[in-house]
Amino acid sequence: MWLVFALFGHLMNAFVFLTDKAFVEKIFPSPKALAFISGASGIFTFALFPWFLTGGPSDAVFASIFSGAITVVALVFFFTAVGRDEISRVVPATGSLTPISTFLGGIVIAFRSFWSLFRKKDFSLFGLELFVAFLFAVGFVTQKYGFNGLESDFSSFLWARAGGVLAALPLLFYSDVRARLNFSEIRSGGAKKGILYAVSRIFAGISPLVITVAISFGSATLVNATQGVQYVFLYLLAILFSRRFPDIFKEGLDRGVVFQKSIALVLIVIGLILVS
Repeated sequence: MWLVFALFGHLMNAFVFLTDKAFVEKIFPSPKALAFISGASGIFTFALFPWFLTGGPSDAVFASIFSGAITVVALVFFFTAVGRDEISRVVPATGSLTPISTFLGGIVIAFRSFWSLFRKKDFSLFGLELFVAFLFAVGFVTQKYGFNGLESDFSSFLWARAGGVLAALPLLFYSDVRARLNFSEIRSGGAKKGILYAVSRIFAGISPLVITVAISFGSATLVNATQGVQYVFLYLLAILFSRRFPDIFKEGLDRGVVFQKSIALVLIVIGLILVS
């Protein structure tokens, strides 16, 4: 049961990552604005607080809140990196700190990104991806600490969403963030972009909850071990969307890229089979 929820959550995350790339390039060229929307969307979970939010040891509550806050900070830098490279390179590069079962697949995919950066001497992007990976790792570790310290994983999830909202609020001090909140780019982009944006934000809000449910059925270690399957979903969706919506999505599809990424995807699938 945990594997079904984990795969569903990772599929939604892959969709969100892919659409985030389009938003950064076409709709929200401000990474801070998109990070604000992602963090502030947690306010909708506040309606669940009276029924599901529970207290607990102060350190566990703080860890959960901090994990949500640090994730919003990581998103600012993540969206910056996404605006500078292909999403199917950035996500594996920043996510290569996953468990050993998917580590090989992540490394193979990330290698091409790292190698191309070295060849172009784009060390700033390489450092940015490493920093994003570190921030996401901190967020995961603190979230896991919150899971272990609180009686309910769902309560830890809600505390994390509260932390995300708190971290998003200071972004309103930036004028470019406030300027993007009128959603003029979405309205002028037609129904296709509007629907795409709405579905993406819904998935962005639901996917953490689905992952939390998966953890409650299994364990944080097992669920995180399947994170590499996001690369499979991400690459397949990138190919599909780049063919269906070439004006919005763009992905390198030359023979060398397809061969390298296909090998990595096979390794990830093998790792997923071993985990399950």
